[in-house]
Amino acid sequence: MITTENYFWIVTILALVYTVVIRIIQMKLINQDKTKELQKRMNDLNKEYLAALKSNSKGRMDSIQKEQNELMPEFNKLMMGQLKVMGVVVVVFLAFMYPVNTLDPFMVDDQTFELVSLSSAQGEWCGSFSVQCSHVGPWLVDVTAYSGTNEKGTNSTYIYCNNDGGTLPSPVMKGTLFPITTDKKVYTQNENATVCITAPEGTDRAVGKTDSGTWFMVPLPFTIPVLNANAINGANIWFIVVSIIFGLIFSFVWGKVKKKPKGESK
Repeated sequence: MITTENYFWIVTILALVYTVVIRIIQMKLINQDKTKELQKRMNDLNKEYLAALKSNSKGRMDSIQKEQNELMPEFNKLMMGQLKVMGVVVVVFLAFMYPVNTLDPFMVDDQTFELVSLSSAQGEWCGSFSVQCSHVGPWLVDVTAYSGTNEKGTNSTYIYCNNDGGTLPSPVMKGTLFPITTDKKVYTQNENATVCITAPEGTDRAVGKTDSGTWFMVPLPFTIPVLNANAINGANIWFIVVSIIFGLIFSFVWGKVKKKPKGESK
């Protein structure tokens, strides 16, 4: 079984490899220099057209418009090429997300439970699970409402095992949000936690899940402004953060290398 420490490095290395792969794909499939040159020319023409419009120079306006029309087929071709590359990037991203999600050792102790509809309350569904306090502190509990095989929405809440302190994991919220409650907030070993929701209209099944107090988290040496967060929760989020940071570094270094005159000594 993969240890949590090894999993951290696996996700980090996958993010670095993904960034390099994406940059290679972009460099192979997109002529960056030509794209920048064409975009700059189109921007310059737009500025020139506005200047001609202000000076009411119809001859210059016609000339600029003619050049713009001549450039548009090539410009559209480049834009379509970028859209195709974006499609490739999405496929590659999903391919890298597969091992990130399937190798997650924090999912081993996750519990799932079914909620049942209460005939006495319109739209209310409840379910329960046993709290085994192998990890004290906050537990994330999320519930997904279904209509057939389609997800209508997911919402989450927190419970605490033995004490109500500790860093909270990132909540899960998507689709149609709905109220979610528990019978209390702090539980002890072997207690049953009851979770209830007011399900969206059309719900015919509701499934709950708890992380049992374990999840992927990377503590930060600083607090992120606005979010007021001092940790990154979730392997997917960490993967994206590392990809963005390394991507910026890669682009900066590659730009310096390209600008370096040929034959310049190291």
